[in-house]
Amino acid sequence: MIKSVKIIVYVVIGFCVLLVVGIIGGAFYMFAYALDTEFEHGASAEVPEINPGSPEEWLVQNGQLKSIESHDGLNLKAYFIPAPTPTKKYALLIHGYKAGPTGMAHYALRYHQQGWNILVPHHRAHGESEGRYIGMGGLESQDMLGWLSLIIGLDLNADVLLHGVSMGAATTMLLTGSKSLPVNVRASVADCGYTTLTDEFTHQLKELFGLPPFPLIPLTSLVTKIRANYFFSEVDCLAAVAQSSTPTLFIHGEEDGFVPFEMLDEIYNVAACPKDIFVVAGAGHAKSREKDPETYWKRVDSFLNSYF
Repeated sequence: MIKSVKIIVYVVIGFCVLLVVGIIGGAFYMFAYALDTEFEHGASAEVPEINPGSPEEWLVQNGQLKSIESHDGLNLKAYFIPAPTPTKKYALLIHGYKAGPTGMAHYALRYHQQGWNILVPHHRAHGESEGRYIGMGGLESQDMLGWLSLIIGLDLNADVLLHGVSMGAATTMLLTGSKSLPVNVRASVADCGYTTLTDEFTHQLKELFGLPPFPLIPLTSLVTKIRANYFFSEVDCLAAVAQSSTPTLFIHGEEDGFVPFEMLDEIYNVAACPKDIFVVAGAGHAKSREKDPETYWKRVDSFLNSYF
């Protein structure tokens, strides 16, 4: 009888150990898959095809490569294109997860045609910039402060617009909630950003693997802090917009399944800044401009005309 009990205890202990090891391993895998650009099957930034005569080709061929050093010592790059005629209007265009600066090429060309100076950073761990880990907006919003310093170095009287898409929208919202944001930033456009990183990864964990958030989300957050120096809780766009005073146009596609459309109302309702909202019917994730470009730019222009 005693021997049988011991065997059961050993089996239970062994099962628990294997379960714990499996969960920890799953957290390391989730971190690598989502945030480590050197992981073979994970988050490596995509290199889009650049077609002759395309906005992407225009951006790459005309962009002057600028450099700054991040707060943690990375060499970061950005494309800068001066306005056709001198102006103090600068558009800082912030690309999304794995998209690279060419993901903002259509936006850059449109703003440039409207007479703006254009700056399109390569996020850390993307394109020409150094780095291994993606910050999902948390680290990138700190990097954007460096790019804003560069713009102000070019023109002390610069009037700056932030326009971010997806992870770039999260970066934009976090930036507007920063106490370090320069007064030169007059307005922002946040296109399909998420509420918090915890919410977004919880959604992805359920959609991709059918798993609940506990215990993988908190464990992966801990791994992320150890490897990339931030917790998921630090990427909180709700808290950021709740203390923002930067006028912001919030945009979201109604058919967005990657960043759930429902997040738009959560963000908009808590935003303390002057604000407007634009919902694009039938648009998937980061596809609002493509779905209805005429209305998209009409709404953006109308909003920005009040601040520039």
